[in-house]
Formats: sequence, C-alpha cells, structure tokens
Amino acid sequence: MSSLLKPDDESADFRLQVRISGWVRTSLLDFPGRVASTLFLPGCNFRCAYCHNPGLVAPPDHGSEELEDPEKILSYLDTYSRLLEGVCITGGEPLLQPGLEGLCRAVRNLGLKVKLDTNGSLPEPLGRLLRQRLLDYVAVDIKGPPGKIAAVAGTGAREDSLTQDVETTLGLLRQSGIPYELRTTVVPGLLEREDLVAIGRWLKGAPRYFLQQFRPGRTLDPGLQNLEPYPPDYLKEIAAELAGCFGQCTVRGIG
Repeated sequence: MSSLLKPDDESADFRLQVRISGWVRTSLLDFPGRVASTLFLPGCNFRCAYCHNPGLVAPPDHGSEELEDPEKILSYLDTYSRLLEGVCITGGEPLLQPGLEGLCRAVRNLGLKVKLDTNGSLPEPLGRLLRQRLLDYVAVDIKGPPGKIAAVAGTGAREDSLTQDVETTLGLLRQSGIPYELRTTVVPGLLEREDLVAIGRWLKGAPRYFLQQFRPGRTLDPGLQNLEPYPPDYLKEIAAELAGCFGQCTVRGIG
C-alpha cells in the first residue's frame, strides 16, 4: 500500500516531526460516544505533581526514546476505519509538537474524527487547528482557579498569563462551534472545595465540566503515589453544587 502520510503544500512532512510515544489501538473511554484509537504524544510545558503519565512529561532526548511509527499507525487506522470512529490525541501536551497539524489532517483524510486533549495554555496553535477545521472535539484540563493554576501545574509561568491563556482557549472553542469539555483532576492538598466553586464562577456557562478522581500510584511526584483520594460522595456533592454553572457537571473515575 502506498504511503498514507501525504502532507499538502501548507505543511511540512510531519513524518520527521511528529513523535508518538504510546498507542492504544481501541478505546471506548477516551473519545466520548465514539470507538477510537488513542495516541500519546510526549513533551509538556507543565509539571503537574499528580500526572499519571510521567514518562511523557519529560521524555528522553530525541533519538533515545522509543517511538511508534506514524506510518504503521495510519495504516492500521485505514484498515480498521470502518470499525473505528475517531482518534484521541493526548499527551503530554500535543500542541507543542510541530507535526500535530499534519497528523490531524492525515487522520481526517481517512474519514475519522479527531479529539484533542490540551491543558489550555497554548491558544495560538489550537486556533490554527480550529481555523483549518481539523478538530471535532476538545478536552481542556483546568488545573485550578485563577491564583492557583501555576502552583497546581508546577510551572513558573505568570499566573495572569495562564489565566488569560485559558480564557482565550475557551473563547476560541466557543467560536468554533465544535463540542468541548472542561475537566479538573481533584487532588487532596492541591485543590479544595472552595477552589472548585471558584472554577465554577470563573467558567460558568461552559457546556460540560467533569471532576476527575485523583488516581494514586504512578505519579510524577513520588510523594503522591500513596495519597488517599477524596471520597466519591464528597466529589458528587461538589458536582451537585456546581450543576447550575455548567450544562453538564458530573464526576469521572469513581467506579
């Protein structure tokens, strides 16, 4: 079969740019309402202590990391395009990669939908993808309310800049008309009830907001590996309190 990776005149050959560190061939969880493949792209501008993909946050230098072959992935997607409905591109932070545009275009050329996971700090590359209609669903990780974003994200970036980036990101999504969701991983000691209420006031009117249960175990900060999560009923209470702020507000990851 001839190569499926055919960049157009507007993009470089992304085979030399895109880096894919992990691949789940079939997932029923990562793309709401769709059977999807999930691609994990390495590299991130945040250092969230609770991150459960620490190997993607600070991957090895180019040439020493084990990567998936984009040609093999696209060939698989082409073969099973009648069974699959979409591809979830996650990370890390996928918007850091210059080959992301070409990857999205190649997936869309197979007739599959594209979902992107992002931390909301990179509105410019997101805007380019939206203007080219290369995305069908976006999930934005809201790290915390204004005043706590940098601390939760483990970054030295200015708090006002991070807040503005999230607001710009959400403005772009509203204008695009595509479905999107917001989500916050609720980590004891990092986020309290009042922080989530503040997020509700800040981002009121968004269509979907999910509280995600913290998962101990493999985390970027080893000190959180044995941390006890909040009780499920406590998270449900907070979701009920925030229900009036969003079109949908529920809890994920509580079994």
